Amino acid sequence: MDIHGRLAVAAGLALSPLLPLSARLTHLQVMQHRDLESRAAVEISRTTEEFLPRADILDRRGRILAQSLPAWSCFVEKAQVKDRRLLAAQLGRILNVSTAEIGRRLAGPGRFSWIDQELGEKESTALAEARLPGVGIILSHKRFYPNQELARNVLGKVGSENRGLSGLEFTFDARLRGKPRRLEYLRDGFGRAIYRNASTAFERPQALRLTLDRDIQFHAEDALREATLQFHAKGGIVVVQDPSNGEILAMAANPATPLKNPVVQDTYEPGSTFKLVAAAAALEESLVSESETFFCENGIWEVAPGVKIHDHEPAGSLTLQGILEQSSNIGIAKVVERVGAMRFYRASRAFGFAIKTGIDLPGETAGDMKPLAALTRVVLAASSYGYGIGVSALQVANAYSSMANGGTLYEPSILSDGRRPARVRRVIGEPTAQVLARMLESIVARGTGVSARIPGYRVAGKTGTARKLDARTKQYSNSAYMASFVGFLPVSRPRWTILVVIDEPKGQYYGAQVAAPVFAKLGRRLLAMDAVPPDQTEDPSPQSIAAQARTADRPARLPWRGNLPIGLVTKRP
Repeated sequence: MDIHGRLAVAAGLALSPLLPLSARLTHLQVMQHRDLESRAAVEISRTTEEFLPRADILDRRGRILAQSLPAWSCFVEKAQVKDRRLLAAQLGRILNVSTAEIGRRLAGPGRFSWIDQELGEKESTALAEARLPGVGIILSHKRFYPNQELARNVLGKVGSENRGLSGLEFTFDARLRGKPRRLEYLRDGFGRAIYRNASTAFERPQALRLTLDRDIQFHAEDALREATLQFHAKGGIVVVQDPSNGEILAMAANPATPLKNPVVQDTYEPGSTFKLVAAAAALEESLVSESETFFCENGIWEVAPGVKIHDHEPAGSLTLQGILEQSSNIGIAKVVERVGAMRFYRASRAFGFAIKTGIDLPGETAGDMKPLAALTRVVLAASSYGYGIGVSALQVANAYSSMANGGTLYEPSILSDGRRPARVRRVIGEPTAQVLARMLESIVARGTGVSARIPGYRVAGKTGTARKLDARTKQYSNSAYMASFVGFLPVSRPRWTILVVIDEPKGQYYGAQVAAPVFAKLGRRLLAMDAVPPDQTEDPSPQSIAAQARTADRPARLPWRGNLPIGLVTKRP
């Protein structure tokens, strides 16, 4: 075999091991190229979502209550760091953080460490210019509340994933976030994006304009804070509503937390503020005349064998107005007997109790009321003065707004979106509403509500004091009370309905002593803010002021009897 033959054989032997590889490559490139191309695309392709900054929340005048501001986060990929001590010192100088603290953050497990997730623009710029090994900066947006804790029980909270967790931030999360655009990109061998393509467009976030007034909210929270401190109370609530359309102007809670809004989520027994339901039903159905009197049994009435109702002050015969002025439980219990269980139940529901109001806030409670079949004589009596009934603060304020505006119940609104006020129903006729307003005004002029008086202005309202039920013992407490006052002003043309509830005040605990002064303080501020002219030409007589000492609105004195919420009902010895 000549030299050429030997070379050919040698070449064949040398290349023979490559034949299977060549065949395999041919197979992959020709027969499976589509499959491999798809798999490669999966390996190097990525998709992500990009959001625009979360939209603002504004008060009724366009002032910012919540907004999103740029925020920079600094991280370190530790595999790219050769000298951690040096890096810690460099980061510490730029961020004004101790080297030891930076070292602690770098010492965590994993290949990746967050150094700071709330950097300002100055620090982020300095870091970018320093070009430190392994250090990266990410631009995001952080939720900011320029008025700090103002209205946080209403506004709510945003989580780390830019999603609303509570309050309006939760209810309107989709509207405030908008829809992200979807980004598609390829990665090189180092994981860096080398090409981007937006496959979808942004749906822009939309701002929320609320019915809340920042100034009114501030004054409501301030007055409530002062009262809870003064009376060493567990907490409290203030609601301010426009009775002409149901708009909420302020919704204060103390203590305030962005994770809960007790104004709509909690219930309490309203006590004597609930007496207006029986009074309204009696007047609307013409079952009681204004001049008719009811004998109030000189302070003790055996409503059923073994069960007595006590009044704080003995009284003989009282008109309906006198019953409300003196806050007589016996008197209103006799009125509700005339009304009957069916009418009382329907009136309570008509005023919005035991029904959700429909406000755009999460977790709203409907409250609790005994079913019609359970309204025995004793239960009906106790219900007439606000025991055994669970209501929300918003329901009480909304019910009194219907009395202030002439008898129409509106759906409370927190969102100012240009819609017409949502009229729910006419609860009572205008003549009945006018009579009730006059009676409520007399309570402030010469009854239990005299501490709510504002010189020069006509004020209408009702006090309430209720013992709290101990959840553990199922007995009414002898030391824990809910003190409240609810009313509206000025009576000639009501602009505000104000509810004040103080939870477990210490020392003084009557609604007349604790809640009514808060109403007056807040009312004076609102009148001054809007420069409302006086609507009262002369003040009530000194005799009416002295009547306060005789007409303090007092709570139940004895506890739970079986399953009956008896309030001031007592068992025969």
